[in-house]
Amino acid sequence: MISPLIGPGDGHTWPVEIDVRHLRLLDAIASAGSMAKAATALGLSQPALSTQLHRVERALERTVFERDRHGVRPTALGEVLLDHARRVLAAADDLELAIRRFHSAPSGEPLRIGALPTVFAEALSGVVAAAAPGRPVELLTLTNRTEVFSALRDGTVELALYVDHPGQEIVPPDGVHLLPVGTEPVFVAVSPEHPAAARGEVSLADLDGSVWLLPSDETDEFPEHLADQCARAGLGAITVRKLDPMVVRRTVQHEPRAVAPTRSLDSGSAIPGPVVALRGVPLRTRHLLLWRDGSSIDVPAVRSGLMHAIAEPGVIRHRLPAWAAANPGWLGT
Repeated sequence: MISPLIGPGDGHTWPVEIDVRHLRLLDAIASAGSMAKAATALGLSQPALSTQLHRVERALERTVFERDRHGVRPTALGEVLLDHARRVLAAADDLELAIRRFHSAPSGEPLRIGALPTVFAEALSGVVAAAAPGRPVELLTLTNRTEVFSALRDGTVELALYVDHPGQEIVPPDGVHLLPVGTEPVFVAVSPEHPAAARGEVSLADLDGSVWLLPSDETDEFPEHLADQCARAGLGAITVRKLDPMVVRRTVQHEPRAVAPTRSLDSGSAIPGPVVALRGVPLRTRHLLLWRDGSSIDVPAVRSGLMHAIAEPGVIRHRLPAWAAANPGWLGT
């Protein structure tokens, strides 16, 4: 912890304590150039980030950033703070890396990883165990982007498996690295009475007037991806209902205009109606590995192991094998 700070030129000492967390916040804002981008990078809401910044500025009794319509830029005090902050952060990262390396030696300490439940999640523990022999693996469920960033930042997990979508790409914060596993098409399951049910492939525009059903445990970012792509296809506002997964299945079967997005890789879960491909693959899911500086895990080996896992016969199959054969190059084909 850094304290106190000396007032410029007046010999006044402010009883201010600034910890590494505050320095990371200031550095993230300066690097991003805007509060919105910094909030995304830190995995915080913009109001939460603004509250933390205001707390620091109140403690300093000075403004650290000037704000205008172009974003934010450091004040004179901000420049001084950032110059020292980056050196302190580099030293703190070196210390954390040294500690992590010390603890990464095989000693029976669990290696904790996190994952969003996807077709890869069940294979992840075994793949990581093979890439980091000598340590038991503990898998935690992470359901949203904020949880992922928080778990990586505070060391709850060393590695996370998550997803993002075009237009909602993850920008990892400082000290966190990202390796794409691959991109998976998103198809739709439709009511047997839906006009698209008898067609193997449709455009998003063909689904105009449909009722979109999403499971309540869907990631926070997918609805925005769906709305954006539907707007690009000229559909305008769409009707989206988030329901319990079991209710989604029943509703698709009985609602003639129901459409439920479904990922193309099949891990054995039941699909309530005909599966239809979307022309041009406008809806996509990108599977990602994220890890923190100092992790002992061989992440490229984990990626290779996951790709091998989905190729195992009978483990994971493509929901539309004929489409996969006609469209090579996608994840799982």
